[in-house]
Amino acid sequence: MRVLTSLGTLCACFAISASAFAEMTPIDLQIAARALSFMERPLSGAIRVGILYAPDNPRSVREAEALRDLLGAGVKAGKLELQPSLVGIREAAAAKVDLFFLAGFVGPAEANAAGISALKVPCVTTDIAQVEGGACLMGVRSSPKVQIMINRAAAKNSGITFATVFRVMITEI
Repeated sequence: MRVLTSLGTLCACFAISASAFAEMTPIDLQIAARALSFMERPLSGAIRVGILYAPDNPRSVREAEALRDLLGAGVKAGKLELQPSLVGIREAAAAKVDLFFLAGFVGPAEANAAGISALKVPCVTTDIAQVEGGACLMGVRSSPKVQIMINRAAAKNSGITFATVFRVMITEI
């Protein structure tokens, strides 16, 4: 009985940790694009997307490459045409982009050291812990239910504001 309880606990822990680093799906992209349209100064047209990743972490590299492949040469999401490029987390400050997607498996200290919110560029991730820690402005998830989270401090630091009607539909921390 003890073995089954331990196995159940281990599986639950794995499920929780795996869901913290969920890869971005096409539905997540659509949710992010729609959410970004509620910015007071929304993005539009062709958008240069920097996919931030940790070059030293193979899982982060794989996730970033998967997201780049998902976006292809440019995918339409709402009124946006997202044009991706890979950007190592330490090169974030020099990136000429309009939007960041933060891949999973980037360490919190590394993400915070990059100072993403100070760059005045929106940052979106499915890694909700990065939003909770203030490294990224917006977290989105489509499964098991649609979830959009905004970090108030990161929004303030980046100078990004959202319409009031949007703010009543999301979780702000």
